[in-house]
Amino acid sequence: MQASSRRARRNPSHVVPEVTERFTGKVQTKYGGSGLLRRFVHQVGLPARLDRLAAGQSGLAQYLLCVLFGLLLGLQRQSEIAELRKDPAALLALGLEKMPSQPALSRFFACGTRQLGRKLLGLNTELVRKLREGRVGATLDLDGQVVVVRGNPGGASFGYNPKRKGAKSYFIMMGFWGEVRDIVAAELFGGHRASVSAQMAKDTYRQSRRALPASVLRVRLRADCGFYSDEFLKCLEADRVTYAVAARLTAPVKAMVLGLDYRPLNDKWGLAEFEYRGHGWKHSRRMVVVRERLDPENPHGKQLPLFECEGYAYQVIATNAPWAAVCVWHFYNDRSRLENIIKESQYDFGSNHIISKRVGGNATWLALSVLAYNATNWLREKVLGQRGHRHMAHWLRHHLIVIPATLVHSGRRHYLNIWRDHPSRTLFEQALGTLEALRL
Repeated sequence: MQASSRRARRNPSHVVPEVTERFTGKVQTKYGGSGLLRRFVHQVGLPARLDRLAAGQSGLAQYLLCVLFGLLLGLQRQSEIAELRKDPAALLALGLEKMPSQPALSRFFACGTRQLGRKLLGLNTELVRKLREGRVGATLDLDGQVVVVRGNPGGASFGYNPKRKGAKSYFIMMGFWGEVRDIVAAELFGGHRASVSAQMAKDTYRQSRRALPASVLRVRLRADCGFYSDEFLKCLEADRVTYAVAARLTAPVKAMVLGLDYRPLNDKWGLAEFEYRGHGWKHSRRMVVVRERLDPENPHGKQLPLFECEGYAYQVIATNAPWAAVCVWHFYNDRSRLENIIKESQYDFGSNHIISKRVGGNATWLALSVLAYNATNWLREKVLGQRGHRHMAHWLRHHLIVIPATLVHSGRRHYLNIWRDHPSRTLFEQALGTLEALRL
Protein backbone atom coordinates (compact mmCIF):
# COMPACT_ATOMS: atom_id res chain seq x y z
CA MET A 1 0.00 0.00 0.00
CA GLN A 2 2.84 2.41 0.82
CA ALA A 3 4.63 1.73 -2.47
CA SER A 4 1.40 2.23 -4.36
CA SER A 5 0.83 5.58 -2.63
CA ARG A 6 4.37 6.74 -3.46
CA ARG A 7 3.84 5.80 -7.14
CA ALA A 8 0.57 7.75 -7.19
CA ARG A 9 2.32 10.82 -5.77
CA ARG A 10 5.13 10.51 -8.33
CA ASN A 11 2.60 10.00 -11.19
CA PRO A 12 -0.24 12.45 -10.55
CA SER A 13 -1.74 11.59 -13.98
CA HIS A 14 -3.08 8.38 -12.44
CA VAL A 15 -5.16 10.33 -9.94
CA VAL A 16 -8.55 11.66 -11.12
CA PRO A 17 -8.74 15.31 -10.05
CA GLU A 18 -11.64 16.52 -7.99
CA VAL A 19 -14.06 18.95 -9.68
CA THR A 20 -15.68 21.86 -7.89
CA GLU A 21 -18.73 23.63 -9.36
CA ARG A 22 -18.77 27.45 -9.53
CA PHE A 23 -21.43 29.73 -11.04
CA THR A 24 -18.93 32.19 -12.45
CA GLY A 25 -18.85 31.29 -16.14
CA LYS A 26 -19.97 33.25 -19.17
CA VAL A 27 -23.41 33.08 -20.78
CA GLN A 28 -24.01 29.60 -22.18
CA THR A 29 -26.79 27.85 -24.07
CA LYS A 30 -27.62 24.28 -24.99
CA TYR A 31 -29.01 25.45 -28.35
CA GLY A 32 -25.68 26.37 -29.91
CA GLY A 33 -26.85 25.28 -33.37
CA SER A 34 -30.10 27.25 -33.38
CA GLY A 35 -28.53 29.80 -35.73
CA LEU A 36 -29.01 27.23 -38.50
CA LEU A 37 -32.76 27.38 -37.92
CA ARG A 38 -32.77 31.18 -38.04
CA ARG A 39 -30.80 31.25 -41.30
CA PHE A 40 -33.06 28.67 -42.95
CA VAL A 41 -36.30 30.28 -41.77
CA HIS A 42 -35.14 33.59 -43.23
CA GLN A 43 -34.05 31.86 -46.46
CA VAL A 44 -37.57 30.49 -46.84
CA GLY A 45 -38.98 33.95 -46.15
CA LEU A 46 -41.15 33.01 -43.19
CA PRO A 47 -40.62 36.20 -41.09
CA ALA A 48 -41.60 38.47 -43.99
CA ARG A 49 -44.64 36.32 -44.79
CA LEU A 50 -45.73 36.38 -41.14
CA ASP A 51 -45.45 40.19 -41.14
CA ARG A 52 -47.75 40.35 -44.17
CA LEU A 53 -50.15 37.88 -42.56
CA ALA A 54 -50.31 40.01 -39.40
CA ALA A 55 -51.44 42.98 -41.52
CA GLY A 56 -50.48 45.62 -39.00
CA GLN A 57 -51.71 43.79 -35.87
CA SER A 58 -49.18 44.82 -33.26
CA GLY A 59 -47.02 41.97 -31.98
CA LEU A 60 -48.87 39.18 -33.83
CA ALA A 61 -46.01 38.29 -36.19
CA GLN A 62 -43.53 38.26 -33.29
CA TYR A 63 -45.71 35.92 -31.23
CA LEU A 64 -46.15 33.55 -34.18
CA LEU A 65 -42.40 33.54 -34.88
CA CYS A 66 -41.57 32.87 -31.22
CA VAL A 67 -43.92 29.87 -31.06
CA LEU A 68 -42.65 28.60 -34.42
CA PHE A 69 -39.03 28.70 -33.25
CA GLY A 70 -40.05 26.96 -30.03
CA LEU A 71 -41.64 24.12 -32.02
CA LEU A 72 -38.56 23.87 -34.25
CA LEU A 73 -36.47 23.43 -31.10
CA GLY A 74 -38.77 20.65 -29.91
CA LEU A 75 -40.57 22.64 -27.20
CA GLN A 76 -44.20 21.53 -27.13
CA ARG A 77 -45.63 23.30 -24.10
CA GLN A 78 -46.23 26.98 -23.42
CA SER A 79 -44.08 26.73 -20.29
CA GLU A 80 -41.20 25.19 -22.27
CA ILE A 81 -41.34 27.92 -24.93
CA ALA A 82 -41.49 30.63 -22.25
CA GLU A 83 -38.36 29.15 -20.60
CA LEU A 84 -36.33 30.50 -23.55
CA ARG A 85 -36.65 33.90 -21.88
CA LYS A 86 -33.91 32.72 -19.50
CA ASP A 87 -31.56 31.85 -22.39
CA PRO A 88 -30.27 35.12 -23.90
CA ALA A 89 -27.74 33.28 -26.05
CA ALA A 90 -30.45 31.20 -27.74
CA LEU A 91 -32.59 34.31 -28.30
CA LEU A 92 -29.66 36.08 -29.98
CA ALA A 93 -28.95 33.04 -32.16
CA LEU A 94 -32.62 32.89 -33.20
CA GLY A 95 -32.76 36.61 -33.87
CA LEU A 96 -35.48 37.25 -31.27
CA GLU A 97 -35.60 40.33 -29.09
CA LYS A 98 -37.48 38.58 -26.31
CA MET A 99 -39.75 35.64 -25.59
CA PRO A 100 -43.30 36.03 -24.21
CA SER A 101 -44.04 34.70 -20.75
CA GLN A 102 -46.32 31.72 -20.21
CA PRO A 103 -49.34 33.88 -19.19
CA ALA A 104 -48.79 36.02 -22.29
CA LEU A 105 -48.72 32.91 -24.50
CA SER A 106 -51.90 31.63 -22.84
CA ARG A 107 -53.66 34.92 -23.56
CA PHE A 108 -52.37 34.87 -27.13
CA PHE A 109 -53.82 31.43 -27.86
CA ALA A 110 -57.04 32.29 -26.02
CA CYS A 111 -57.48 35.11 -28.56
CA GLY A 112 -56.59 32.88 -31.50
CA THR A 113 -59.21 32.26 -34.19
CA ARG A 114 -59.92 29.65 -36.80
CA GLN A 115 -59.37 32.37 -39.40
CA LEU A 116 -55.81 32.88 -38.15
CA GLY A 117 -55.21 29.13 -38.36
CA ARG A 118 -56.49 29.08 -41.95
CA LYS A 119 -54.24 32.02 -42.86
CA LEU A 120 -51.23 30.13 -41.49
CA LEU A 121 -52.23 27.05 -43.50
CA GLY A 122 -52.54 29.30 -46.55
CA LEU A 123 -48.98 30.46 -45.91
CA ASN A 124 -47.95 26.80 -45.73
CA THR A 125 -49.64 26.24 -49.10
CA GLU A 126 -47.66 29.14 -50.64
CA LEU A 127 -44.37 27.69 -49.42
CA VAL A 128 -45.18 24.16 -50.64
CA ARG A 129 -45.98 25.55 -54.10
CA LYS A 130 -42.78 27.59 -54.14
CA LEU A 131 -40.39 24.91 -52.88
CA ARG A 132 -41.92 22.05 -54.92
CA GLU A 133 -42.25 23.93 -58.22
CA GLY A 134 -41.18 21.82 -61.18
CA ARG A 135 -42.53 18.47 -59.98
CA VAL A 136 -44.95 16.88 -62.47
CA GLY A 137 -46.55 14.17 -60.34
CA ALA A 138 -47.96 13.93 -56.82
CA THR A 139 -49.56 11.25 -54.67
CA LEU A 140 -51.97 12.58 -52.04
CA ASP A 141 -52.64 10.55 -48.89
CA LEU A 142 -55.67 11.45 -46.78
CA ASP A 143 -56.14 10.42 -43.19
CA GLY A 144 -57.79 11.49 -39.96
CA GLN A 145 -56.88 11.14 -36.29
CA VAL A 146 -58.86 11.37 -33.09
CA VAL A 147 -57.36 13.62 -30.40
CA VAL A 148 -58.50 12.87 -26.86
CA VAL A 149 -59.15 15.94 -24.69
CA ARG A 150 -59.36 16.52 -20.95
CA GLY A 151 -61.95 18.84 -19.53
CA ASN A 152 -64.20 20.77 -21.87
CA PRO A 153 -62.20 22.77 -24.45
CA GLY A 154 -64.16 24.74 -27.02
CA GLY A 155 -65.25 22.87 -30.13
CA ALA A 156 -64.66 19.40 -28.65
CA SER A 157 -67.61 17.01 -28.80
CA PHE A 158 -68.61 13.39 -28.34
CA GLY A 159 -67.87 10.98 -31.15
CA TYR A 160 -65.78 7.97 -32.17
CA ASN A 161 -63.10 7.77 -29.46
CA PRO A 162 -61.35 4.39 -29.14
CA LYS A 163 -58.88 5.55 -26.46
CA ARG A 164 -61.30 7.09 -23.96
CA LYS A 165 -64.80 5.94 -24.74
CA GLY A 166 -67.43 8.40 -23.64
CA ALA A 167 -65.01 11.35 -23.47
CA LYS A 168 -64.99 14.41 -25.72
CA SER A 169 -62.47 14.68 -28.50
CA TYR A 170 -61.26 16.58 -31.54
CA PHE A 171 -60.85 15.12 -35.00
CA ILE A 172 -57.99 16.27 -37.25
CA MET A 173 -58.28 15.75 -41.00
CA MET A 174 -54.94 15.83 -42.80
CA GLY A 175 -53.57 15.59 -46.31
CA PHE A 176 -50.00 14.53 -47.18
CA TRP A 177 -47.84 14.67 -50.30
CA GLY A 178 -46.47 11.13 -50.36
CA GLU A 179 -43.31 11.53 -52.45
CA VAL A 180 -41.89 14.56 -50.59
CA ARG A 181 -43.56 13.89 -47.19
CA ASP A 182 -45.03 17.37 -46.80
CA ILE A 183 -48.23 18.05 -44.87
CA VAL A 184 -50.44 19.93 -47.33
CA ALA A 185 -53.77 20.11 -45.47
CA ALA A 186 -54.95 20.09 -41.87
CA GLU A 187 -58.29 20.99 -40.29
CA LEU A 188 -59.55 20.72 -36.71
CA PHE A 189 -63.11 19.43 -36.17
CA GLY A 190 -65.23 18.33 -33.25
CA GLY A 191 -65.13 14.66 -32.34
CA HIS A 192 -68.59 14.05 -33.81
CA ARG A 193 -67.08 14.57 -37.28
CA ALA A 194 -64.84 11.50 -36.95
CA SER A 195 -67.19 9.57 -39.25
CA VAL A 196 -65.89 11.19 -42.42
CA SER A 197 -68.62 12.45 -44.71
CA ALA A 198 -68.26 12.66 -48.47
CA GLN A 199 -68.21 16.46 -48.24
CA MET A 200 -65.38 16.40 -45.68
CA ALA A 201 -63.42 14.03 -47.90
CA LYS A 202 -63.90 16.29 -50.92
CA ASP A 203 -62.94 19.42 -48.97
CA THR A 204 -59.72 17.82 -47.68
CA TYR A 205 -58.85 16.55 -51.15
CA ARG A 206 -59.40 20.00 -52.70
CA GLN A 207 -57.43 21.73 -49.97
CA SER A 208 -54.58 19.27 -50.52
CA ARG A 209 -54.69 19.72 -54.28
CA ARG A 210 -54.58 23.51 -53.97
CA ALA A 211 -51.21 23.14 -52.25
CA LEU A 212 -49.71 21.45 -55.32
CA PRO A 213 -47.72 23.67 -57.71
CA ALA A 214 -49.07 24.36 -61.19
CA SER A 215 -46.38 22.11 -62.67
CA VAL A 216 -48.09 18.99 -61.23
CA LEU A 217 -50.04 17.33 -64.04
CA ARG A 218 -50.54 13.81 -62.68
CA VAL A 219 -52.32 13.33 -59.35
CA ARG A 220 -52.88 10.04 -57.54
CA LEU A 221 -54.70 9.50 -54.26
CA ARG A 222 -54.81 6.90 -51.49
CA ALA A 223 -57.17 6.72 -48.52
CA ASP A 224 -58.62 4.23 -46.08
CA CYS A 225 -62.22 3.02 -45.92
CA GLY A 226 -63.32 6.12 -43.98
CA PHE A 227 -63.18 8.02 -47.30
CA TYR A 228 -65.01 5.39 -49.33
CA SER A 229 -68.21 6.74 -50.86
CA ASP A 230 -69.72 6.96 -54.33
CA GLU A 231 -69.86 10.77 -54.15
CA PHE A 232 -66.16 11.12 -53.29
CA LEU A 233 -65.05 8.60 -55.92
CA LYS A 234 -67.12 10.43 -58.56
CA CYS A 235 -65.33 13.65 -57.59
CA LEU A 236 -61.95 11.99 -58.13
CA GLU A 237 -63.01 10.48 -61.43
CA ALA A 238 -64.27 13.86 -62.67
CA ASP A 239 -60.82 15.34 -61.87
CA ARG A 240 -59.07 12.40 -63.58
CA VAL A 241 -57.32 11.35 -60.40
CA THR A 242 -55.97 7.80 -60.19
CA TYR A 243 -57.09 6.47 -56.81
CA ALA A 244 -56.85 3.45 -54.54
CA VAL A 245 -59.35 3.64 -51.67
CA ALA A 246 -60.09 0.84 -49.23
CA ALA A 247 -63.71 -0.27 -49.63
CA ARG A 248 -66.16 -0.80 -46.81
CA LEU A 249 -66.89 -4.47 -46.43
CA THR A 250 -70.68 -4.48 -46.69
CA ALA A 251 -72.65 -7.72 -46.87
CA PRO A 252 -72.90 -7.72 -50.73
CA VAL A 253 -69.16 -7.12 -51.04
CA LYS A 254 -68.35 -9.92 -48.58
CA ALA A 255 -70.57 -12.34 -50.50
CA MET A 256 -68.71 -11.62 -53.73
CA VAL A 257 -65.26 -11.79 -52.11
CA LEU A 258 -65.75 -15.28 -50.75
CA GLY A 259 -66.69 -16.74 -54.12
CA LEU A 260 -63.71 -15.48 -56.16
CA ASP A 261 -60.92 -17.49 -57.75
CA TYR A 262 -57.68 -16.23 -56.14
CA ARG A 263 -54.31 -16.14 -57.86
CA PRO A 264 -51.68 -17.11 -55.29
CA LEU A 265 -48.58 -14.96 -54.99
CA ASN A 266 -46.96 -17.24 -52.41
CA ASP A 267 -48.03 -19.50 -49.56
CA LYS A 268 -49.55 -16.58 -47.67
CA TRP A 269 -50.96 -14.05 -50.12
CA GLY A 270 -53.48 -14.29 -52.93
CA LEU A 271 -55.13 -11.71 -55.23
CA ALA A 272 -58.38 -11.46 -57.15
CA GLU A 273 -60.55 -8.74 -58.63
CA PHE A 274 -64.13 -8.11 -59.69
CA GLU A 275 -66.44 -5.37 -60.94
CA TYR A 276 -68.87 -4.04 -58.36
CA ARG A 277 -71.83 -1.71 -58.71
CA GLY A 278 -73.16 -0.49 -55.40
CA HIS A 279 -76.63 0.70 -54.58
CA GLY A 280 -77.35 3.94 -56.44
CA TRP A 281 -74.12 3.86 -58.45
CA LYS A 282 -74.39 4.79 -62.13
CA HIS A 283 -71.56 2.47 -63.16
CA SER A 284 -69.49 -0.34 -61.72
CA ARG A 285 -65.97 0.04 -60.31
CA ARG A 286 -62.97 -2.22 -60.20
CA MET A 287 -62.31 -3.93 -56.86
CA VAL A 288 -58.98 -5.59 -56.05
CA VAL A 289 -59.16 -8.18 -53.26
CA VAL A 290 -56.18 -9.16 -51.14
CA ARG A 291 -56.44 -12.46 -49.25
CA GLU A 292 -54.05 -13.37 -46.45
CA ARG A 293 -53.72 -16.85 -44.98
CA LEU A 294 -53.81 -16.54 -41.19
CA ASP A 295 -51.47 -18.35 -38.86
CA PRO A 296 -53.60 -21.09 -37.27
CA GLU A 297 -51.65 -20.80 -34.02
CA ASN A 298 -52.01 -17.01 -33.78
CA PRO A 299 -54.84 -15.82 -36.05
CA HIS A 300 -55.16 -12.48 -34.26
CA GLY A 301 -51.45 -11.73 -34.09
CA LYS A 302 -51.79 -8.28 -35.64
CA GLN A 303 -54.50 -5.73 -36.22
CA LEU A 304 -55.62 -5.50 -39.86
CA PRO A 305 -58.39 -3.52 -41.58
CA LEU A 306 -59.78 -6.80 -42.95
CA PHE A 307 -62.50 -9.30 -42.19
CA GLU A 308 -61.75 -12.92 -41.43
CA CYS A 309 -63.44 -16.09 -42.71
CA GLU A 310 -62.31 -19.72 -42.70
CA GLY A 311 -58.67 -19.06 -41.89
CA TYR A 312 -58.23 -16.10 -44.25
CA ALA A 313 -58.33 -12.33 -43.89
CA TYR A 314 -59.56 -10.13 -46.75
CA GLN A 315 -59.12 -6.53 -47.82
CA VAL A 316 -60.86 -4.83 -50.76
CA ILE A 317 -59.43 -1.82 -52.62
CA ALA A 318 -61.58 0.26 -54.97
CA THR A 319 -59.50 1.67 -57.82
CA ASN A 320 -59.62 3.12 -61.31
CA ALA A 321 -55.95 2.41 -61.97
CA PRO A 322 -55.19 0.42 -65.13
CA TRP A 323 -52.34 -1.46 -63.42
CA ALA A 324 -52.09 -5.12 -62.53
CA ALA A 325 -53.75 -6.10 -59.26
CA VAL A 326 -50.42 -6.64 -57.49
CA CYS A 327 -49.30 -3.11 -58.46
CA VAL A 328 -52.52 -1.66 -57.05
CA TRP A 329 -51.90 -3.53 -53.80
CA HIS A 330 -48.30 -2.30 -53.52
CA PHE A 331 -49.36 1.26 -54.37
CA TYR A 332 -52.00 1.26 -51.64
CA ASN A 333 -49.63 -0.28 -49.08
CA ASP A 334 -47.15 2.54 -49.63
CA ARG A 335 -49.53 4.84 -47.79
CA SER A 336 -48.33 3.21 -44.57
CA ARG A 337 -45.41 5.65 -44.68
CA LEU A 338 -47.75 8.45 -43.65
CA GLU A 339 -47.95 6.83 -40.21
CA ASN A 340 -44.34 7.94 -39.67
CA ILE A 341 -45.26 11.50 -40.72
CA ILE A 342 -48.21 11.53 -38.29
CA LYS A 343 -46.06 10.09 -35.51
CA GLU A 344 -43.32 12.67 -36.06
CA SER A 345 -45.77 15.57 -36.24
CA GLN A 346 -47.29 14.43 -32.94
CA TYR A 347 -44.20 13.46 -30.92
CA ASP A 348 -41.75 16.08 -32.23
CA PHE A 349 -44.06 19.03 -33.05
CA GLY A 350 -47.09 18.53 -30.79
CA SER A 351 -49.74 18.55 -33.53
CA ASN A 352 -52.10 16.59 -31.26
CA HIS A 353 -51.58 18.76 -28.18
CA ILE A 354 -54.50 20.73 -26.75
CA ILE A 355 -52.97 23.88 -25.30
CA SER A 356 -55.98 26.20 -25.05
CA LYS A 357 -59.59 26.17 -23.90
CA ARG A 358 -60.54 27.96 -27.13
CA VAL A 359 -60.94 26.08 -30.38
CA GLY A 360 -59.35 28.99 -32.29
CA GLY A 361 -56.20 28.75 -30.18
CA ASN A 362 -55.94 25.01 -30.81
CA ALA A 363 -56.48 25.55 -34.56
CA THR A 364 -53.67 28.15 -34.53
CA TRP A 365 -51.37 25.74 -32.68
CA LEU A 366 -52.15 22.97 -35.21
CA ALA A 367 -51.29 25.27 -38.13
CA LEU A 368 -48.00 26.34 -36.49
CA SER A 369 -47.04 22.70 -35.83
CA VAL A 370 -47.69 21.91 -39.52
CA LEU A 371 -45.44 24.82 -40.53
CA ALA A 372 -42.72 23.68 -38.11
CA TYR A 373 -42.87 20.08 -39.38
CA ASN A 374 -42.66 21.16 -43.03
CA ALA A 375 -39.82 23.62 -42.33
CA THR A 376 -37.85 20.78 -40.72
CA ASN A 377 -38.67 18.50 -43.65
CA TRP A 378 -37.43 21.14 -46.13
CA LEU A 379 -34.27 21.67 -44.06
CA ARG A 380 -33.47 17.96 -44.17
CA GLU A 381 -33.93 17.87 -47.93
CA LYS A 382 -32.55 21.22 -49.10
CA VAL A 383 -29.64 21.56 -46.65
CA LEU A 384 -28.72 18.03 -45.57
CA GLY A 385 -29.56 16.37 -48.89
CA GLN A 386 -31.78 13.72 -47.26
CA ARG A 387 -34.33 12.68 -49.88
CA GLY A 388 -34.72 8.90 -49.81
CA HIS A 389 -33.90 8.09 -46.19
CA ARG A 390 -34.62 10.99 -43.86
CA HIS A 391 -33.64 11.17 -40.21
CA MET A 392 -36.33 12.09 -37.71
CA ALA A 393 -36.53 15.56 -36.20
CA HIS A 394 -35.05 14.45 -32.87
CA TRP A 395 -31.93 13.17 -34.72
CA LEU A 396 -31.58 16.54 -36.44
CA ARG A 397 -31.87 18.41 -33.16
CA HIS A 398 -29.46 16.09 -31.36
CA HIS A 399 -26.73 16.45 -34.00
CA LEU A 400 -27.14 20.03 -35.19
CA ILE A 401 -29.24 22.12 -32.82
CA VAL A 402 -28.78 20.99 -29.21
CA ILE A 403 -25.05 21.75 -29.05
CA PRO A 404 -23.59 23.42 -25.92
CA ALA A 405 -22.05 26.81 -26.70
CA THR A 406 -20.69 29.87 -24.90
CA LEU A 407 -21.72 33.39 -25.89
CA VAL A 408 -18.88 35.91 -26.21
CA HIS A 409 -18.75 39.47 -27.48
CA SER A 410 -15.75 40.65 -29.45
CA GLY A 411 -15.21 43.35 -32.07
CA ARG A 412 -18.81 44.54 -31.80
CA ARG A 413 -20.03 41.08 -32.75
CA HIS A 414 -21.50 38.16 -30.84
CA TYR A 415 -20.08 34.66 -31.22
CA LEU A 416 -21.26 31.26 -30.03
CA ASN A 417 -18.14 29.28 -29.20
CA ILE A 418 -18.63 25.53 -29.64
CA TRP A 419 -16.17 22.86 -28.53
CA ARG A 420 -13.72 22.49 -31.41
CA ASP A 421 -13.71 18.68 -31.19
CA HIS A 422 -17.50 18.31 -31.05
CA PRO A 423 -18.61 15.09 -32.86
CA SER A 424 -21.05 17.05 -35.06
CA ARG A 425 -18.53 19.65 -36.21
CA THR A 426 -18.09 18.27 -39.74
CA LEU A 427 -21.83 17.85 -40.29
CA PHE A 428 -22.54 21.32 -38.88
CA GLU A 429 -19.96 23.03 -41.08
CA GLN A 430 -21.24 21.20 -44.17
CA ALA A 431 -24.82 22.25 -43.37
CA LEU A 432 -23.73 25.84 -42.77
CA GLY A 433 -21.84 25.97 -46.07
CA THR A 434 -24.79 24.52 -47.99
CA LEU A 435 -27.20 26.91 -46.31
CA GLU A 436 -25.11 29.98 -47.13
CA ALA A 437 -24.98 28.97 -50.81
CA LEU A 438 -28.68 28.05 -50.94
CA ARG A 439 -31.05 30.21 -52.93
CA LEU A 440 -34.76 29.42 -52.58
